[in-house]
Amino acid sequence: MSPKTIVRKILVSTCVICTVISVVFYFIAAIVNEVESIFNETAVTFRQFLLILLFSFLVALANRLLSVPRLHIALRIAIHYVTLLAAFLVVFIRAGNLKISGAASVFLAIMIFTVLYIAFFLATYFTLRFLGALPGRKKEENPAAYQSRFK
Repeated sequence: MSPKTIVRKILVSTCVICTVISVVFYFIAAIVNEVESIFNETAVTFRQFLLILLFSFLVALANRLLSVPRLHIALRIAIHYVTLLAAFLVVFIRAGNLKISGAASVFLAIMIFTVLYIAFFLATYFTLRFLGALPGRKKEENPAAYQSRFK
């Protein structure tokens, strides 16, 4: 795959993820503020939007790393998890000016992220397995049953 195609896929994924996160934030703001229309008030400032865009880019990059076929699947999942955890901690905790201090608070943030990661991973895995997008284990066919007709 050419680098241009890889960059295009990462940017498209970034835009999709950013759009989904922004819409979720608008809906949460509408529910919290009891607003009739979610687009009357600004739920996300420009700085917060840039943080969401940065986080979306890092998530898209991590998803691209997850699809590298040369690495073992366990290593790909570990790299994906660490990349997303770092993106979450750096973008939302550090740059987002969330007041998390002390080891217990950081540990709690990591544990919440880990539980959400496992939940999303399992939901995605089983959804893709149900839709047939993931290859399942194939039953071994009896090699003696096949007879070539063209010899």
